[in-house]
Amino acid sequence: MAGGVFILGREVEAFEEEWARFCGVRGAAGVNSGTDALSLALIASGAVRQGRQDEVITAPLTAAYTALAILNAGGVPVFADIDPQTYTLDPSAVDRVITPRTRAIMPVHLYGQMADMPSLCEVAARHGLTVIEDAAQAHGARIEGKRAGALAHAAAFSFYPTKNLGACGDGGAVT
Repeated sequence: MAGGVFILGREVEAFEEEWARFCGVRGAAGVNSGTDALSLALIASGAVRQGRQDEVITAPLTAAYTALAILNAGGVPVFADIDPQTYTLDPSAVDRVITPRTRAIMPVHLYGQMADMPSLCEVAARHGLTVIEDAAQAHGARIEGKRAGALAHAAAFSFYPTKNLGACGDGGAVT
C-alpha cells in the first residue's frame, strides 16, 4: 500500500519469481483468476486454436470454471470419467474418448490430491496431446517428487478465497 502501486509492480514480479521457484518451473505469470489462467494456458500452448473446435478432455467432477475456461479459449470440453478411488481423471477413460479433434488433456487435481499425472502424460505423449494441469486445488501437492505446476506443458492455479491457498479477492497464476 505504501508504494501506491495496486496493479502489477515489483510485488507482483517478486510473487511470480517466488511462485515459479516454489513450483520448480522456469517462470510464472500472475493473472486475474484461475479461470483465465486455464484459458491463457490453452491458447498460449497452441492446444486450442480459434474457430477449429479443438477438443480438450477433462474431468466432470470439478467446478464449472474448468469447462468454462475451455469454452472461453474457443475449445470444446469433452468429459472422461474419474477414478472412483481418487475422484480425479481416469487415464484409461481418457484413452477411450480421444478423437482426431482432441488436442489437449486437462486433469483436475482435487482437494490437494493430484491426478495420475505420469499415466495421463503417457497417454498424451502417445497421441501427441498437450497437457494443462488444473491445479486450482493443489498448491504445493507433489507426485513423484514434483510439485503441481511442474508436471505438464503448463498449469493453472487459482487463489480464490475458497481454494487451498486463498487470497483476499481473486487471482491466479500460470506456470
